[in-house]
Amino acid sequence: MNTTATTLLTAMIGASAYSLAALVTVVFVAAIVVSIVSVRRFRRKSSETRHVSRIMEHAMELEHITVFRIMMAHDHVVNVHGNYLPEEGVTIRKLLEGIHPDDRQAVISFLTQLSQGHMATGEIDFRYCSDGTQQWRYIHNSAVSEGRTLPYDVVCTLNDETVSRQERQQEEELGRRYRSIFERSVVGLAIYDQHGMLLAANENMRETLHMEGERDPRYYDVSLFSRQPFHDLMAANEVTEYHFCTKMVVPERNLNCYLELQLKPQLDDQGRVMHYSLSARDVTEERSFYLKNRENDEQIRQANAEIQRYEMELQYLMEKCDMRVWRASFATQEVTIYKGLNQYERKFSLDELRHFFVDNEESLIYKFSHPEEAFRQPSSLIRHMRPIFHDSDEMEWDLIDSIPVYDKNGHIEGTFGVIRNITPLIEAQELLKEETRRANDSTRLKSVFMANMTHEIRTPLNSIVGFSDLLPMIESPEEKKEMVGVIMNNCDMLLRLINDILEISTMDGNAIIIAPEVVDFAQIFDSLCESLKQRVQNPAVEFIKENHYTTLTLSVDQRRIQQVITNFVTNAVKYTQQGHIRVGYKLLPEAPSVPSDPLVPLDSLDSLDPSPQELYIYCEDTGTGIPKEQQPTVFERFVKLNDYVQGTGLGLSICKAIADRYGGKIGVDSEGLGHGSTFWLRIPLTPPNTP
Repeated sequence: MNTTATTLLTAMIGASAYSLAALVTVVFVAAIVVSIVSVRRFRRKSSETRHVSRIMEHAMELEHITVFRIMMAHDHVVNVHGNYLPEEGVTIRKLLEGIHPDDRQAVISFLTQLSQGHMATGEIDFRYCSDGTQQWRYIHNSAVSEGRTLPYDVVCTLNDETVSRQERQQEEELGRRYRSIFERSVVGLAIYDQHGMLLAANENMRETLHMEGERDPRYYDVSLFSRQPFHDLMAANEVTEYHFCTKMVVPERNLNCYLELQLKPQLDDQGRVMHYSLSARDVTEERSFYLKNRENDEQIRQANAEIQRYEMELQYLMEKCDMRVWRASFATQEVTIYKGLNQYERKFSLDELRHFFVDNEESLIYKFSHPEEAFRQPSSLIRHMRPIFHDSDEMEWDLIDSIPVYDKNGHIEGTFGVIRNITPLIEAQELLKEETRRANDSTRLKSVFMANMTHEIRTPLNSIVGFSDLLPMIESPEEKKEMVGVIMNNCDMLLRLINDILEISTMDGNAIIIAPEVVDFAQIFDSLCESLKQRVQNPAVEFIKENHYTTLTLSVDQRRIQQVITNFVTNAVKYTQQGHIRVGYKLLPEAPSVPSDPLVPLDSLDSLDPSPQELYIYCEDTGTGIPKEQQPTVFERFVKLNDYVQGTGLGLSICKAIADRYGGKIGVDSEGLGHGSTFWLRIPLTPPNTP
């Protein structure tokens, strides 16, 4: 955006002296706007184009579409379609002065985003007034940015939604009003004609409805069939008889009751409806009594069901769980152990119970020496004990619950509770702690993965969006074909990235599939490098492509190879601030044994056996390098040598999985920090391969 437009938008942000009104906009999709601009640009090229243009203009006139262009660099706004603005146009400031003060800042920010290229299209709603009367109109604006240099022009399509909004508000208000009326019904006895118009109502009806006079227009001037629930049940002249109960609420008549209604048509000799009779009976008290009885019955039923369930659960616990019920009598100083609800198992003194505890600390001695005081409150103890009801010498962990038992005079006479062997639970708890720690580590890694994988997805999306924005501006078929190829290549890369993310959880189960096919690897490599070159945004870093072939027919899985190269270059871009990134490939004869460290030097590759058996791919950078001790871990999942560098930590692990699945080798050569790195991949080729 030039200095004038930028200064104008900045000044409009803080302007408070202008009385602003809303800008009239028409909702029109960004694709239509681009099409309209393109039609106007190329309408002279063919009669078919002119015909399409006329159709579009006619459609826009029928829909009252207004389109204008904001030329940010010239601080000028002109009509594209329609005559909303003066023929000579207006300034941007003049255009913005009509926007409502509460909406102006949002519109300014919206136009700034478009003109600076931060977004290609967008939509915004605001209020506008062009004549200073502050009769605000509601506008919907769909805009698209155009141009080759910043600031871009902004083309806006405007739709005045004021009338539709008012109609919608009126319809909603009318609907609420009708629902408030339709959900009410008459009371007493009334006669309606065949069209549902009230003819007469008895005194009971008038008293119930609180009619104002004998012919209250509220009831006499509205057809019965337009009221709920009759509106949904029947139509005029229908001979069906209805009998139902409904609730009548008329706040302005202080009416709120339940009515039992019966609507019956009265027919003449030919079976035609002469009139309808409506009888009503107030059943509010009967309904309340019925609901109360039903609520009481339901509570009793639920209580009985709960009692039965508790009894079944307790019986199950006694029979299936390692648990016993115990009772202690302070009068006899005896403890009784029950195997079931009433199944006696053993008995011993209260003092003997104390000796079952392994840790017979002072608090336990006091508890059993003064049981009336110690067991006065409900309590739970977890103690390491000798078996109370098991025939075993092994120590166990027991959970002892107790509640006090009082006599009819309120004096404590004993305690009651359960004893449960929770040794397996204690052991499981220790195991759970370990598993929780592992789960937390896994959750942390997954959180890091989810937070960082947006970078991997955004890269091909940026190429797709960028080339898609440029595509309508290109006239040459060859250039269009080339751009379409780049877009399709990035779409394919994005799809493969998503597939890899979905497959990463099952990667250890050989979920990655290698599907070789005969391709021209030289052309694929060139196309991929054109896309990858766009990622090198640092002017201090040179992207070097080394392709020694104009055409090279190989049988490889091009998608997996592209995935590896992409991950290599992506990592190099992240860690290289100056120097170069060199990516290339060579054909090598298969070595009897592949060394784990240095590969064949690049300057000696041309002297090798001309019958290639391996494809050697490399990516050399002058970045930060990798310490020797960290090089063995760079191909593990979620490993990032620098947490401040964007990435998911999955790229190199997927590359290693591809190499392993291919039966090849993958590695990295680096002399340490500050010496750069070379990532490489060697995979066997399926013969024959014809360069």
